[in-house]
Amino acid sequence: MKTRHSTALTCLALMIGTLLLAFASCKKSPNTIGNNLIGESEYIDVYHTDTVAIVCHSYLDSVNTTNPSSALLGAMKDPIFGTSEAGFYTQFRFSVAGQSFGVNPVLDSLVLQLCLTGCYGDTMALQTVHVYELADTLSGSETYYNHHTVATQAVDHANGYQFRPHPRTKVNIVGTDTLVQPIIRIPLSQELGQQLLSLDTTVYSLPDLFKAQFHGLYVACSPIGQNGAISYISLTNNEYTLLQLYYHNAATPEKPMRYNYYVTSSDVFFNHIDHDYTQGNTDFVGQVLDGQTELGQQQVFLQTMGGVRTFVKFPNLSHWTDTLAEGCHLVVNEAKLVLPASQSAIDSVYAPPKSFMLVGFNADSTTYLLPDYYEGNSYFGGSFNSSRQCVTFRLSEYLQSVIMGKKDNNGLSLGINGASYNAQRLVVGGPEASEGERMHLEVTYSIVKE
Repeated sequence: MKTRHSTALTCLALMIGTLLLAFASCKKSPNTIGNNLIGESEYIDVYHTDTVAIVCHSYLDSVNTTNPSSALLGAMKDPIFGTSEAGFYTQFRFSVAGQSFGVNPVLDSLVLQLCLTGCYGDTMALQTVHVYELADTLSGSETYYNHHTVATQAVDHANGYQFRPHPRTKVNIVGTDTLVQPIIRIPLSQELGQQLLSLDTTVYSLPDLFKAQFHGLYVACSPIGQNGAISYISLTNNEYTLLQLYYHNAATPEKPMRYNYYVTSSDVFFNHIDHDYTQGNTDFVGQVLDGQTELGQQQVFLQTMGGVRTFVKFPNLSHWTDTLAEGCHLVVNEAKLVLPASQSAIDSVYAPPKSFMLVGFNADSTTYLLPDYYEGNSYFGGSFNSSRQCVTFRLSEYLQSVIMGKKDNNGLSLGINGASYNAQRLVVGGPEASEGERMHLEVTYSIVKE
């Protein structure tokens, strides 16, 4: 036993000594590893730059707002962007087929109740709302954009009702109901309520028959003199968004009744937005309305609701390979487009958006998703970094494809995600802005031999 133990110790000592010797022999500077394998002229040089030429400017946008996830309602006056008024057109459907209101029904009231899911802007400002009956039907085969309109009847059934949105009010008492959701309740005219109450029972047999008699409503707000907010409405939340008809039977007035109409994803609705950009500030008006695109080198503008997007281009990419030695080519290791927010345009009322989008332009001005997009959000980027106050996109694959001539350099289109259903905006420093707010492209690249 003693002999075996000594032999084991001796073997262990030899193994440890061998490992230490091997470790010592491998302890070289990382910069010299492989020097004996390639010649000095064949080293791969790595370079970094953040002074790539950029040209950019903002331009007017439009957006498809058909059946958005949120309907928009309200008016705001932005000191930079001017005024915006948002409203929506929508169909309704009955809640119970074959509805009969009984003998001698008497109307009590009609109320449009809207499920409020959020707001953008100053919620303390008083809003004046208008509700009009549609004079024509909405088409399920139509694509509606933010600038589209539909004919309406002349009567304002809200009669200039005013409200302040209260997105933080979580409990509302309506009659005997307790609603655990922020809402907006708009009293409507007796005339419209009586019209619904008087419809023949057969109209309530099929949704299409009902929509042929009652085309729907257009809900909008008046322009506002200062601040204001745009409210986000969940139209298809059938628990809280309802057109509520209150009535009783003449013979039993002590028994009030209610009948609901609602909106589903099978119905047609869309957002309509009016912008008056002439009331924006001088730099905004000059760049976006007057076509002074050179102003984009100082700052550019982004706004949802079919508002404003920004064109970005790196004009000199095709020249990057002009000075390379024969047999060499350029490899983009990483490229990041950094978009700092202009701090003078951020405050508690106009919070920066959370998510942005960047797409490429084809020669015919249509757009396509960038190759880097398919690597996933965590790689591609596009989220607002609140600590650094900027947005970053990775464009390594895009840049490489343009430099190699595989994609045309038609430029990029920058916007805010959710343009059809939110009311956000941001001002971004241009490539010639001050150092802390300068838009720039950070590129790490290598020169390699074929």
